[in-house]
Amino acid sequence: MLAEIGLIAALFAFIVAIYAIIVSVYGERFAHSEAMVISGRNAVVLNFILMTVSVLCLQVAIMSQEYQLTYVWSVSSPDMPDFFRFTALWGSQAGSILFWSWLMSVFAAGATVFNWKSQRRLMPYAIAYMMAAVAFFIGLTLFFENPFERWWILPSDDVMAAVFPPSGAIAPTAAMLAQSANGLNPLLRHFGMAIHPPMLYLGFVGFVIPFAFGMAALASGDLSTNWIKVSRRWTLVAWLFLSLGLILGGRWAYDVLGWGGYWGWDPVENAAFLPWLIGTAYLHSVMIQEKRGMLKTWNMFLVIGTFSAVIFATFATRSGLVDSVHSFARSGIGFPMFLFWFTLTIIGVVLILWRRGRGELKDEHPFRSVFSREALFVLNNFVFVALFVVIFWGSFGAPILSELVMNTNITLGADYFMQVTPPLFLLMYILMGVAPVSAWGISTLARMGRAMLIPLGLTVLSLGLFVVSGVTSAGALLGYGVVVLAGWVAVFETVRGVLARRKAHNENPFTALIALLTRNPRRYGGYLVHIGITVIGIGVIGSTLFQQETQRTLSVGESLELSGYVMRYDGLLLNQISEDGRVMDIAELTLIRDGQEIAHLRPRRDFFPNATDMNSMTIAGSYSTVENDFYVLLVNWETISANSATFKVYINPLINLIWWGSFILIAGTMLAGYPRETLPARVREKLQLTTAQGAAS
Repeated sequence: MLAEIGLIAALFAFIVAIYAIIVSVYGERFAHSEAMVISGRNAVVLNFILMTVSVLCLQVAIMSQEYQLTYVWSVSSPDMPDFFRFTALWGSQAGSILFWSWLMSVFAAGATVFNWKSQRRLMPYAIAYMMAAVAFFIGLTLFFENPFERWWILPSDDVMAAVFPPSGAIAPTAAMLAQSANGLNPLLRHFGMAIHPPMLYLGFVGFVIPFAFGMAALASGDLSTNWIKVSRRWTLVAWLFLSLGLILGGRWAYDVLGWGGYWGWDPVENAAFLPWLIGTAYLHSVMIQEKRGMLKTWNMFLVIGTFSAVIFATFATRSGLVDSVHSFARSGIGFPMFLFWFTLTIIGVVLILWRRGRGELKDEHPFRSVFSREALFVLNNFVFVALFVVIFWGSFGAPILSELVMNTNITLGADYFMQVTPPLFLLMYILMGVAPVSAWGISTLARMGRAMLIPLGLTVLSLGLFVVSGVTSAGALLGYGVVVLAGWVAVFETVRGVLARRKAHNENPFTALIALLTRNPRRYGGYLVHIGITVIGIGVIGSTLFQQETQRTLSVGESLELSGYVMRYDGLLLNQISEDGRVMDIAELTLIRDGQEIAHLRPRRDFFPNATDMNSMTIAGSYSTVENDFYVLLVNWETISANSATFKVYINPLINLIWWGSFILIAGTMLAGYPRETLPARVREKLQLTTAQGAAS
């Protein structure tokens, strides 16, 4: 019964989405009927309700182990823990597309309800674009990847999957299918991977809102900054979740894939990174339009490019375009997704060129200084676009072109990316350091130089600490210097604002900081994001340039030494059985430093006898400090026994700064997106009380 309810709800949601498109556009543009447009708005909300019912039906079916559904059978098993049973909703192609459709309906309903009154002119067209995206993905669920298919036993005793029962077929019971159920792909049975896909989906789906409002501005003729203002927080939310998705994906790779790293320049990793690059460029660029009325055409291209990159990334991951540990299996959705991506992109470009030709996207001010903030932001945009181009070429352009033209598959590996991207990332950090001290409109090199004196001094001191810690490589010191400078500029600008406010209002430093954050959260939240990215950058440089590794076969009681650590092999536990049925071989190790035992590590190899996607994986043991990670693998290509085993050991310097920096980035993004107009009212009384107490003391 759950399958039927879920399927019918999805079907009606598809019909309602198409209805919303038609009545919104027709009612606004041709019939001039407020009632029709309101009906379109209500249809968006109804679509959300129906999609919620559909997703809940599938989720309940998974949790209640209804193995008659092919999707439930393929992603769960009787011995699977409830947490992973819950996350199995997005564990494979069909369920993840339904989940994606639901998330998109959530964003569409939220954007419609919250902005209906304030953006009445834009809303009918925004609804049309949002519902077009929702309808497309629901269509994929209904006609290509239906998670409500059932198993059927034919009169010939053959078994087939179908939504509706074939003639003469009977449905097997859940008990009949339970023992043969596949269970979740072992690679996905990790907390990081359990929440990585939803974060990534929220980031991808969230970018439909700025895209829809940008297209609504082009369609309606309201080419003011309204579409930017109304979609800014939605963009920040999408950017935040996409950032989290990328970081969690890196953490999952570090913990589960067993190769000592967190980013391998895999095509699917890169596919998710591409919309982040264009989205980041867009977030910076729209500030110029808001402040100076410039880059109107460019911003339209960026918002289209961001959503286009999202759809392409989804297409690349799910169509079988690339083979990857991260990608889904090949399916029939490749051509429809390509057609959808191509159509939306062409429509957007045509609308931009049409409005541009009518003179409606003219800039209000010219560039007046190459050192102005807007000029540096444009250069920043070029860096992000250049990164997009070189990563796209290495991941998709060269392989696809070589196959089409030369009938051979050329793959550009990590060496290519490590050659072309570091200079661009270095330039990105330079601009992060320079742009905040420049002025809007007109700025001079001398003014910027004076503003940079203190951050430069702090950077030199920081480099001294790196040298004392043993860093002597000129390239590493250059990288650290550029990255640290960007962070010190963000800190200095914040401190300077606190001191200025303290002097003007006689406030204590804490009160001045809170007041500063509440009155301009966008600016100081942005500085906090820059600090987070600085911390991440330090971790990336340290773990990339100074990683050490070794491999040894040890007998019980033997040790190996690396970078001041001594690792002793104490024994091996063979054929240990976990709750979910995996069989584990676990090595027991003791880690010693400076003659003291500091940790007991248990790297292991997991085997999944009933899994079809894969049947083993290697889980590292690690000991983490601020200085580095001691990371050890029980290698899976060597024979092990009770007396000896082979280990691969890595020392990953500063790698934990990558994860810690992500928390700073989260805090900064949340601050930047907080409604400024609501903050002073909430904290004014407390601020006044604290200020009065400070003055009295």
